[in-house]
Amino acid sequence: MSVERMIKDLAADLGADLCGIAPVERFRDAPAGFRPNDIFPQAKSIVALAKRFPEGPFHATSPILYSATNDVILQEVARLAILLCGEIEARTEARAVPAPSEPYEYWDAENREGRGLLSLKHAARLAGLGVITANSLLTNDRFGNRLCLGAVLLDIELEGDRLADYHFDCDACHRCVDSCPAGAIGDRAVTQKLCRSTSEGKTAKGCSIYVCNACRRVCPNGAAREKRSKEWAGKG
Repeated sequence: MSVERMIKDLAADLGADLCGIAPVERFRDAPAGFRPNDIFPQAKSIVALAKRFPEGPFHATSPILYSATNDVILQEVARLAILLCGEIEARTEARAVPAPSEPYEYWDAENREGRGLLSLKHAARLAGLGVITANSLLTNDRFGNRLCLGAVLLDIELEGDRLADYHFDCDACHRCVDSCPAGAIGDRAVTQKLCRSTSEGKTAKGCSIYVCNACRRVCPNGAAREKRSKEWAGKG
């Protein structure tokens, strides 16, 4: 069994729904300071992970249900990445470093713009897990954009997966753009200041929650492929 296959099997056993590999050379166009070698100078390969987000919370009337689900899955992906590091190090000579989505080290308070140590959606794209669509989300042909992402940096050279060669016709859709209450989506990018002003809220007790997920919910490619097929069949 190849090391690449072993890593993907380990990731699946730990709960990952998707796993792909990208050589570090694919990140050469990433912004300075946010490349894998800026985090881990010895990095030679990046393992991208994704865990599926349940469909149900997108259709619930209370935002608390989506927020609670999102918080748990983010923690689960972070845990998965850390456990995978240990399993890889136990089976190979590699050193493995997890790349969490949060907390942010870079934060532009005026524009409310944050950046993780590594852009996980771009890492996932470069590892073949999907494409980035008009709503600026990583979208997979099987699971849509109902995904939480993680990554592991390794100091060994691995064979990269092919980039996704499918696409979604966002130019003919505009649902995410039209549904955004803050007008934050345009030119295949999201203005974080506008997005955060509408999507982030608090309960009466002061607990932070997400109160908007329209761009993910209305996307015709958002749900899993099986769910999309049923919805389109019902429109016939």
